[in-house]
Amino acid sequence: MTTKTFPLLKIITLATTFTLASLIPLKKVQAANFEEAPIATNNVVLMAVPLRGGTQGYNLMVVEQIPGQQQCWSESGQKPVVVNPLLLNFDFSQACKRSNDSNGYSIRVNSQDVGLDYLLRVIPQGGELHLVGTQNNKPIMHIGRTYGMAQGALKIFLDPGWNVSRRSYQGNLTGHVYISGNSGGVAAGVPPQPTA
Repeated sequence: MTTKTFPLLKIITLATTFTLASLIPLKKVQAANFEEAPIATNNVVLMAVPLRGGTQGYNLMVVEQIPGQQQCWSESGQKPVVVNPLLLNFDFSQACKRSNDSNGYSIRVNSQDVGLDYLLRVIPQGGELHLVGTQNNKPIMHIGRTYGMAQGALKIFLDPGWNVSRRSYQGNLTGHVYISGNSGGVAAGVPPQPTA
């Protein structure tokens, strides 16, 4: 029985190896072909959502409003702006698009997806929250801030040179969102202190 099954196992192993080897370059080619389509500023909000009242940090949530549908969020105050995520109170599947982890959003710089290199994080510093891109042993990429602290979800204002776009592939929009910038608008280093 062993002598009969050994050739079969060998064939399966070889087939798997060839299949995996052929898929790896394909993924790289597909990643290089991703494009982006802008999202209108008034149709999207980035918010820092407190985890357990902020005692365990904050998570980034990106919400996009589908025009003409039920309102996905409301805002109050000024710097900081408190965001009321209305989409949590109804079936938002036809009205809102929500991304709340690295499966739903990533960083794109100079038309290149760097989501495998940089993680989006919300960190407190200097009496406000900062949206940053972090990578081991690399300078922090500063992307946005809340301009203050308050209870609840807070709106993140993007730094100049940054915007929100949607990933597309061969002209077809996907569900993935980019926080997109260019090297001219990317400030690397420790999050700067707010100016008066």
